[in-house]
Amino acid sequence: MKYFNIIQALCRSMMATPNDAVVHQINRLKDSLAKDGNEKEAKTLEAILSAAQSAVEMSPSKLQQSFVIAGGEELTKKTQVPVDRETSTPLAEVFFPADLPDEMPLFDDNIRLAIQSIVNEWKVYDRLLEINASPASSCLIFGLPGTGKTHLAKWIAKQLGLPVVLARLEGLMSSFLGTTSRNIGSLFAFANRYRCLLLLDEFDAIAKLRNDSQEVGEVKRVVNTLLQSLDSRHEKGFTIGVTNHESLLDPAIWRRFDIQIEIPKPATEVLMSLLKQFLQPLNFGESEIKFLAWCLEGGTGADAETLAKWVKRAYVIEEKANIVWVMKQFALLNSGRVAAIKRNVMVHSDDDLIEMLLKDKSYSFKQKDVASLFGMNPSTLSKLLSKLNDSSKI
Repeated sequence: MKYFNIIQALCRSMMATPNDAVVHQINRLKDSLAKDGNEKEAKTLEAILSAAQSAVEMSPSKLQQSFVIAGGEELTKKTQVPVDRETSTPLAEVFFPADLPDEMPLFDDNIRLAIQSIVNEWKVYDRLLEINASPASSCLIFGLPGTGKTHLAKWIAKQLGLPVVLARLEGLMSSFLGTTSRNIGSLFAFANRYRCLLLLDEFDAIAKLRNDSQEVGEVKRVVNTLLQSLDSRHEKGFTIGVTNHESLLDPAIWRRFDIQIEIPKPATEVLMSLLKQFLQPLNFGESEIKFLAWCLEGGTGADAETLAKWVKRAYVIEEKANIVWVMKQFALLNSGRVAAIKRNVMVHSDDDLIEMLLKDKSYSFKQKDVASLFGMNPSTLSKLLSKLNDSSKI
C-alpha cells in the first residue's frame, strides 16, 4: 500500500500518548483496511494498538522485558569478540546493560515521544510476532555530529535489557582484498549467535553509494555483503545504524532499516535544558542561561557540553567572573561555535551587543535581564539606551 510507512509512523507517534479519540480513529482505519483486503497493513495497525495498550497497562517500575527475539546465547564478559585476521584488531566492543545510560538524551517532545513508542513496541516484540504483525527490528539514526545519536542507541538497548555489540564500521575496513567483506560476515555471525543489540556506528564508512564512480569494485562487493548481512539479521535480532552523513548511504541501505530517525539540532528550550544539566553543580539565573543559549544558537548537545565545561573552568579560576566576559573569551577561542555576526559584536562593542540582545524578538530579553548580565542597574541601562538612541538620530 503506497505511503503506508508514513501512516504507520504517524500512528506510532500518536499512540505514544494515546487518548480514546486517537484509538477510535486508528481502529476505524484498521477495519477499513481489512475490509478492502489490506490484511497485512491492518495487522500492523492492530499490533501498534496492542503494543501501546500493553505499555499503558504495565507499570514502568515493574515492566518486564517480554520479547524473546531469536533466543540466542547469552553474552558474558568472558565471550571473545571476533577479530580481524590480518591485524588481530577486535571487530566490536561489548557494553553490558549495567554500563549503558539510564537517561534518554534531551530531545524535543515530538522526537522523544516517537522514540518511546518504538521502545514500547520492541518491548512486546514476541507478542507482535504471535499475531504476525511483522514488528520493526532495525533502526537508522542520523543527524549532525554531537546530537546524541550513539547515546540514544545505547539507551534503547538499556530499555530492552540487552547488551550492545558496538562496531565502528571504519574499523572493519581493510586494505587487503576481501578482508573487509570477511570482517562484516564475522561481525554479523557473532551478533546473530548472541542475544544482543547490534550497533553499527560510523555507518557511512562502508555504506557508500554503489554508483560512486570513484569507488572500485571491491567497495561495491562490500556493500552487497552488508546488504545480505542486514537481510539475514532481520529475523534474528535488533540492529541500529548510526551515521553523521546520511547522504552517503546507498539507497538500498535505507530500505533495510524499518525505522529511520533524524535527530535535529536542539531547539532553544532544549538547548537551555542541556546547558542547565551540564553546568551542574553551578547554578545560573534564567537570563544567564538564555544568554548562553543565544550565544550558542544553532549548536548541538556536544557544543552545549563544551561551553558548560568552559564556563565551569572560568568560574573556578575567577569566582566573580561576569558571564558576558566569559562568553567573550569563549567566542574568541571557539570561533566555530558562535555565529560570526554575534562573535564580532561580542568582542568589539558592549553597546552593540546590548542593542542586539534587546532587538532579538525570538529570545525576548527584558531590559532588567540585560542589565543584570552586564552588571548594571536598570536605570543605568535605560540612560545608556536613551543616549544610544539620541546618537542614532544625529
